[in-house]
Amino acid sequence: MTKLETRFEAALRRIAAYMTPAQLRRQSERKYGLTFEESLEMAYENVIGEAKAALRGVRKRRRSNEPPTPTKPAVASTSTPTHDGAANDEGTVLP
Repeated sequence: MTKLETRFEAALRRIAAYMTPAQLRRQSERKYGLTFEESLEMAYENVIGEAKAALRGVRKRRRSNEPPTPTKPAVASTSTPTHDGAANDEGTVLP
């Protein structure tokens, strides 16, 4: 298994070990001193945090038929208008 697969599996195992909503409803007050709603909200935030941490640094895989994603913002056209008209986006002079 690759390091990435190991990291994903570890994150999924941690998430799978979280209490279910029914367990939180029964135990959150006693175990954490929180209402069910507070503990459910915190558990949700923890799941999102676990997922983001597992994905940190992972780049989206590009399909072979997709063009590469631009790394720099597009630059405006550098064409200049001539004396008889303005240049369009392709640099072609319009009458």
